[in-house]
Amino acid sequence: MVHSDNPELMLHFAREFLKENRQAIQLAQAAGSNKLKEADFSYRTLLIHTLLPAEIMQREAKEDERPFSITAYRLSNSGQDPSLEIYHLPMEILGFLRLMERADFRHQWHAIVNRAWEVEPKKKKRKKDAEPFKPRKNWLYEDLFDLPDNAAQFIRTYFLRVALRYAKNRDTDPRDAYSTQKEAELVSWEITAHFLRRILHMDPEKIEQIRQMGDTLAEYVNGQNDRRFFRDFFTVQRYDYFRDILMKANMAHTKRGNPPLIRFEPYITVFEDGENLARSDWKLARDLVLIRMVERLYELEWLGRHADAIPEPNEETESD
Repeated sequence: MVHSDNPELMLHFAREFLKENRQAIQLAQAAGSNKLKEADFSYRTLLIHTLLPAEIMQREAKEDERPFSITAYRLSNSGQDPSLEIYHLPMEILGFLRLMERADFRHQWHAIVNRAWEVEPKKKKRKKDAEPFKPRKNWLYEDLFDLPDNAAQFIRTYFLRVALRYAKNRDTDPRDAYSTQKEAELVSWEITAHFLRRILHMDPEKIEQIRQMGDTLAEYVNGQNDRRFFRDFFTVQRYDYFRDILMKANMAHTKRGNPPLIRFEPYITVFEDGENLARSDWKLARDLVLIRMVERLYELEWLGRHADAIPEPNEETESD
């Protein structure tokens, strides 16, 4: 059962589920069975898959249109294991998904979504008469329901394209094979910035500071061809080492007669809660700067010439 504060959306779900249920009943009757076939998708994926084609999700949002959310209730009356599961999508997430359906985002967003579907297991041998593999889960859709608590991992996985080390099922989970090195064309600062504004409610001034920092560092890497700085910035896991990397690059750059790469106030705003006190989410801030750096270096064609400068996941270290 799906409830929304938008009646149009509730009617859409009722209409789509009625159609699917009728088809399932007809198939069961034709097969002489008293059981309906399972849904084609997992329940979270099914909700998003059914939601997105709704007319209200596809049309341009109007200024006078009220934001809306949805809550789905999955009930089981099994005598052995009755249950109730609740899935909620707040208005911030629905607003972001609507925005991603706009023409200026749709192509790249759909490319990101399409690479989040389950993949067919490589090792498993299928019988000759077996049905073709059909994915049941889209992991990006699944992870939407855990936002904003999982925002840092969501951004690193889907927007920076860093492989998820602890994927739940490595045979079918595509996130295990994500690679910034091979998928740099999917990295988008604009999509990330809208995510930050709409879902994390990040201050627009801070978002702009992150973008400017990413632009400046990308221009530095491109101009000086500083592969080591880029790799170190990408891989370092300790904040004191991270700060030292930036300070050394800053000093070297100014000694050549250039303006500073990093200025005090933007750096403190983005990475610290006070002088020498790292923010608890400094790695998220670093990933956001990296997203803009990767996108800009891809545009400058530096990444095309130095693809191996992007480290693979197992190259992350504590000191390099």
